[in-house]
Amino acid sequence: MVRDLSVRSEEHVRQQVIRELRELGWPEDRLQWKPEWRVPDTPHDLTKRERGQSYEICGSCDLVTFADNSRESHALQIIFEFKAPDILAGKEQLIRYLSNEPMAKMGYWTNGSQTLAVYKRHAAEWVYQADAPLPKPGDDLTRPPDKPVTWKTMFVPGEAQLSAVLRRLLATVVVSDSRATRREDQLRELVHVLLVKLESDAIARRSSNQNKPVDLQIKGDDATKVKLTADSVRDKFREYFAKQRTRIFHPDDRDEILLTDETLFAIVAELYPLRILGDNVDLLAKAFQIFRAAALKSAEGQFLTPQRVIRPCVMALDITSRDKVIDPACGTGGFILESLRQVHEKEFPDEEESWDLIKWANDNLYGVDIDPLGVKLTRAVMVALRDGSTHVLRGDSIRRHHWKAKYPRLADELGDPTKDDIAEQFTVVVTNPPFGESLKIKSSDSRAAGFSISRYAALSAKSEYVDLEVGLVFLDLAHRLLQVGGRVGIILPETYFFSHRYRWLPDWLEGRLELRGMLNIAMEAFEEFCRAKTNFYIFEKVGNGPQMGDGGTR
Repeated sequence: MVRDLSVRSEEHVRQQVIRELRELGWPEDRLQWKPEWRVPDTPHDLTKRERGQSYEICGSCDLVTFADNSRESHALQIIFEFKAPDILAGKEQLIRYLSNEPMAKMGYWTNGSQTLAVYKRHAAEWVYQADAPLPKPGDDLTRPPDKPVTWKTMFVPGEAQLSAVLRRLLATVVVSDSRATRREDQLRELVHVLLVKLESDAIARRSSNQNKPVDLQIKGDDATKVKLTADSVRDKFREYFAKQRTRIFHPDDRDEILLTDETLFAIVAELYPLRILGDNVDLLAKAFQIFRAAALKSAEGQFLTPQRVIRPCVMALDITSRDKVIDPACGTGGFILESLRQVHEKEFPDEEESWDLIKWANDNLYGVDIDPLGVKLTRAVMVALRDGSTHVLRGDSIRRHHWKAKYPRLADELGDPTKDDIAEQFTVVVTNPPFGESLKIKSSDSRAAGFSISRYAALSAKSEYVDLEVGLVFLDLAHRLLQVGGRVGIILPETYFFSHRYRWLPDWLEGRLELRGMLNIAMEAFEEFCRAKTNFYIFEKVGNGPQMGDGGTR
């Protein structure tokens, strides 16, 4: 208990509390009071902090504790205040700070003689405990609601809150699990729990279910909640795996979640109040990018395409139900999901037309990515949002010469066996390929896969091939996937189109692709994940260019 310090100053109270927290086992690197923690003033300021920008504050905390030693906002755990003169003012101050810090689980106020703990419950509910003891590092700070949550009582998180939740799960919760110790195993298991959450949301959002308890939530009482919640998640995952094994999962996946009961409970405690599968697809895209960044690292040139970029790009392509669409570097499916959304909105808005939308999606939406995590997430969201998962394929879309041996489904779906080439079957290619000066396709791969753009880049010797940036090879791939008259929308660095280094590119484009439009993309659009200046280029396929021989290369 906090000792009686009623006659002492705020600073004396703070220092005494810090000493007592140390005695309770709090590590030094999980306490912060200098500098004081700055609390964002509005949700917009919270987002600005998430993006590393300057932001306005509503105040600063006398002391905070973290769930790990990162001292990042995603790990913020408890807010302490000693400024307010009485318990009522202390409660109001804590509620304001806790409301603006979505990851904090508890507030603690004391003036040296009185104490008050404030716990977050569901949404804007609070639990108060007067004369509360100081919290210990391992205390359970969750306070489930009295009634089970439903779709209507869940809330839509902001971008910053969802990002913080997922970063916390990655950096703090899963990393401490004693069963899954390798990073790739931790990511896989966390994604599998997220799939249970997506399925729970998909069921709960149906009009007949919106007032019923959702599947994924905390079960049991204080004595049983950890085990019952973990058992429930495992049961739901086994059901989901049995239903979706061939549509979503990879051959080496199993129907069990390899995380401890404690880890599963901690994940559910973070996720259960949130509507993740809602109308804002950008939230899902942002969430998935965090997983991909953890698995692949942005140094590999794979950057989130934000919804504010995706939506106008897809609108500019004017995709309709007459189109057959592919993203050959689909990541977590942002472009194909938006294509589905826009066709739904324009052509199949009524519920009785849902079967037509599903059929179009299953017949005409294609996505390819080499990352199994991205493919799994894209398939899961497509299933949850009605479908279109049939042609979300895992494989290397560039190295066509490996398709038959390594990725037979790519050979079956995208190849033309009569010409041993890529089938010209699509009317739209839309993509944001990996790019970067250091990301290149080797000349030997370009030769084997038949990419003529690599020969043009050789400049002085068109019979030779050179190592070439991935983004430019994807431009060639897009051309080869398209029917004549089809259109490609592709995000590329603008330097490809004005730098002397790429002076050969207009020669390759001639007779193949005609520029029909361009959308400027501000550098800030890609947030923390990329700082390159890019544009969205729209080309029409006008032909196959001059025939140059050498294994069918055009």
